[in-house]
Amino acid sequence: MDGEELKEGLSSLSDTELTGKIARLKKSLSSNIGVRLPDGGEKLRANIKLHEDELEWRKRVGSDQAESKPANAFQEELYALNPCDRKSILNNQFSQRKRHKRELLSQEAPYKSSVDKGEQVLNVDLKGWDSSTRSKENIASCFLDKFKASQAQSSYTRRHANGQAVVLVDEEDPDAIKETEPVDQVIERKATTIYYPSRVDPESVEICCLDMESLAPEAYLSSTIMNFYIRYLQKTKPHADVDEYHFFNTYFYQKLKEAVLSKQNEKEASFVRLRRWWKGVNIFEKAYIFLPIHEDLHWSLVVICIPDKEDQLGPILLHLDSLGLHCSKSLFATIRKFLVEEWKFLRQGEVPALPISDKIWENLPRRIDENIIQVPQQRNEYDCGLFVLFFMERFIDEVHRRLKKKDFTMFGRRWFKPEEASCLRMKIHRILEEEFKNASEND
Repeated sequence: MDGEELKEGLSSLSDTELTGKIARLKKSLSSNIGVRLPDGGEKLRANIKLHEDELEWRKRVGSDQAESKPANAFQEELYALNPCDRKSILNNQFSQRKRHKRELLSQEAPYKSSVDKGEQVLNVDLKGWDSSTRSKENIASCFLDKFKASQAQSSYTRRHANGQAVVLVDEEDPDAIKETEPVDQVIERKATTIYYPSRVDPESVEICCLDMESLAPEAYLSSTIMNFYIRYLQKTKPHADVDEYHFFNTYFYQKLKEAVLSKQNEKEASFVRLRRWWKGVNIFEKAYIFLPIHEDLHWSLVVICIPDKEDQLGPILLHLDSLGLHCSKSLFATIRKFLVEEWKFLRQGEVPALPISDKIWENLPRRIDENIIQVPQQRNEYDCGLFVLFFMERFIDEVHRRLKKKDFTMFGRRWFKPEEASCLRMKIHRILEEEFKNASEND
């Protein structure tokens, strides 16, 4: 396989999309993710270099002018189609670009030099590599490594609304804009959108087939996929869909921060709106409340634990971070304010029976405990979402009823093998493939 075939993933992006990806990767590197990786961010920097080389190559050969149709016109035609039918058109576009690049390369005469009695051919490509000094296997391996690195994120998720293409930020907020790149291994599905666990479920998660791009190797998990698997755990784990647990989705924490940081005269109104997220639920009755956190292009998890009344303990906050990147102190301060505001609200009326002693309840703001939990660390920059989901799953499997002091012994860097969390990517992909298959058969 030659280098051009391996780089089709980047060739499919427009200059604007490619520039956006470079900016995102650089932001990820500058946010201290790189220095916390086992390789010190070396692979992340190589990924950025690969994207920058592609952009520089386009500027040098003018590949954009060689397109038979303006990029904008092509995009408009492409997005008007069913999202899952774009793959064949993109493949045709890859082929056209690939042929054009080969024509340009063929116009550059190979550099040859005579060496003693024989002739040594130096195949110098656009990157200035001297191919004669490397074996074919090494060159292919190097290109393959770079191509894999180029798949380090599935940046954009496109959906349709009122006949127009809408781009949703999946990891941060539904109103922001983000990129996407095609996935070669997408199986054709008649159903382009599914609702899990069902369309009539009030907490159903809407999943477009393109959302599965974030499950590609080395891609960053999207909020859609995160929320799907959280809902999946609720429906499939024997202990998760009972009164002891409450799961906030990936968008809640950002809304909570906005309410906490609002002006004093607006704070009460902000929390009134925020309470819609747990309408009809008394969070102090729950044994565990899960809050996935997304900040600085990274995922971590906070668990609020309400111990048994006889333990004479207040709420316990746990922070689990597979890179140690998020500031636990800041997260704890925000969640502490959340609990105190809800405590004040409940004290305005008749307080129902709670698994908290009266003495602790009366002094609750001073009885909130904070714990940074040592957990297995990810070995790359893109598996943080998988680790958060795996934290939840292992927690549900291993901690039953309410948290006890002895339960803290299960945590640690050896709680599980990092590859166990990374393998969750394939598991979620298989589950979703089955869901799409079932939806197609039902349709």
